[in-house]
Amino acid sequence: MSMHSKQKDKGMGRIEQLIRETPVEVDLADRVISKYERNEQPKIEKPEKNWHYKVAFATAMLVGLLFITPFISPTMAATLKQVPVLSSIFRLAGDFGLQMADEKGLSTKPQASVTQDGFTLSVSEVAYDGTRVSVGIERHQTENQAEKLQDIMSNIKLFINNKPVNEYAPSEGNSIGLVTYPGKDSDSAIIEFADLRNQGGKPFPEQFDLTIQASVRGIEDPIEIDVPVKNKVEDYVSLAPNISRQYDNIHLTLEKVKLTPVTTSITTRMVLTDNSTFTDNLTLLTMGIEIIDEHGREIEVIGGNGWNATNGNIHLDDLRYTPFESVPKTITLKPYIHLFKENEKGMFQLDKNGYPKIRYIPELEITIPVQP
Repeated sequence: MSMHSKQKDKGMGRIEQLIRETPVEVDLADRVISKYERNEQPKIEKPEKNWHYKVAFATAMLVGLLFITPFISPTMAATLKQVPVLSSIFRLAGDFGLQMADEKGLSTKPQASVTQDGFTLSVSEVAYDGTRVSVGIERHQTENQAEKLQDIMSNIKLFINNKPVNEYAPSEGNSIGLVTYPGKDSDSAIIEFADLRNQGGKPFPEQFDLTIQASVRGIEDPIEIDVPVKNKVEDYVSLAPNISRQYDNIHLTLEKVKLTPVTTSITTRMVLTDNSTFTDNLTLLTMGIEIIDEHGREIEVIGGNGWNATNGNIHLDDLRYTPFESVPKTITLKPYIHLFKENEKGMFQLDKNGYPKIRYIPELEITIPVQP
C-alpha cells in the first residue's frame, strides 16, 4: 500500500475534485465539502431540474501581495509599471492556464458593463479554448460594500446566442453547471463552465454571444450583461486513445485527451464489471486521477463534470487540469482512491498534516504518447 501526502494546494485541489456529479444524496457532498472547507471555497451553481448532484470545480491561485518600499530601484520601478498583472483578474486570481491565456493574448478584454440601481457590473476578461469558458467579472466599488462580489450574486443563468446554455446539454438529467470562484480582490470573481460534448452534448460554437443573468442582493430585478466570446486557440493536441485497464471489478477506459495552452482535459469511462453500482460506493465516487509528463511533472486538477450514465455501473468523467508548459512527449494517468476510516462512515483517513491519505492503483495506470 502506497500512501502519498501532498502540499496544501494540491491536497485541497483533490478534495474539490471529489465531489463530482454522481447519483448520490446531496448531503454526502455537503458533508465532504464541510470537512475541508476553505476561506476561498468556490461557489457552485446547480442548474434547476438537475436529477444528479453536479459540481464543476475550479481552484483559485493564491494571491500574493506586492510590497514596494521607498528603497526600490529605478529599474525595478520602471519594470513594475509595465507589468499588466496588476490589473488582470486572470493573472492574479486565475489558475496557470488562465494566466497563460492572458499572457499569450488568448483571452479577450471586452470591458462590457451594465449599471442597475446604482450597482455597476463589468466583464473585464474572457477566455475560451474550446474546452472551458472563463469570465472575469468586477463591480464598481461604492461605499458600504463590505461583502465579496461572489457572495452577493446568486441564481446565475447563462444564455448562448439568446438560448439557455442547457440546450447544449445531453439531457435534462445531465445538465451544464457553473462555478464561481474568487477573483483578484473582493470586488471581482470568475465564472466558469464547460460543454459536455464528450458525454453526448453539443459543443459550444467557436464564437458566440454570452448573456449572464444574475440576482444581486439589494437589487430587485436580476441584472443582465452581454459579452462576446471567441475561441482564440489555434494550436492544440486532440487524441482519442481508447485505452483500457482492468483491476478487480473496475474497467477504466481513457477515451479522449485534449491539450491546449489553457487547459488539459481528459474523458474517462469507468465500468463495474460485477453486479455492483456506483451509487453506494464512496471509494469509487471519490476516485481521482493524477497526470504527469515524461519527467514526472504533475499538473493540477481544476474542474470536472461527471455523470452516472445508467444510475448503476457506468460512470463518465470529463476532468480538466492546468496546461503543461510545453507539449510533453508522453503523459501518464495515475488513478488513486482515498482511504476512509473503518468505523466512521464517510470520514477520510488523514496524514500528520491533516490531509486525506490516498492509495494509487498501478494496475489502472495508463501512459500514452503525445508527440510522435
